[in-house]
Amino acid sequence: MLTPERIIDIAQALDPLGDLPRTGWVLRGVRPAESIAAHTYGVAVVAMLMVDALRAEGQVVDGERVLRMALLHDAAEARTGDIPMPNKTPGVDAALHEVERAVIADMLPADLAELWLEAERHDSLEARIVKAADKLQMMIKVLVYEKQGRAGLEEYWHNPKNFRDAGLPVARAVFQAILERAGRALPGS
Repeated sequence: MLTPERIIDIAQALDPLGDLPRTGWVLRGVRPAESIAAHTYGVAVVAMLMVDALRAEGQVVDGERVLRMALLHDAAEARTGDIPMPNKTPGVDAALHEVERAVIADMLPADLAELWLEAERHDSLEARIVKAADKLQMMIKVLVYEKQGRAGLEEYWHNPKNFRDAGLPVARAVFQAILERAGRALPGS
């Protein structure tokens, strides 16, 4: 059971996400840069819309589970900060994952920590939706920043890892629409 004190502790532990900018944007000169909390909100919105699209196709999806995972997917970054993909070698990524697991175990109750871990493993439809929504939100943000005249984002269009659709046709279709709006082709095609 979550006590009032534990609710306050968790909310305070996650609060830094509102002030921490996404490092990838900062490294490319985007000022002001989207915060991790703003990114998390964007991922939750994209994930919600994907759930609606999948349900319209007749798929059964646990929407609450998706939104809970989306809200927690970057929770560890409240303590670790945002380490951008280009800096994550396999060794760094493995070590960071272990640190994040410890942070999550300390920060969240077991049921929420398990949701975070499920999102990390991508081994359910709901987790795959969150994984795809994470990449979709980032590329939608690239569109927004470019429309605002922000520079230094060209490399996002050339990295195939930015277009991981988690095996979901709806995500693939949204990526295609993003590319069409930008007048670009899928990297490697």
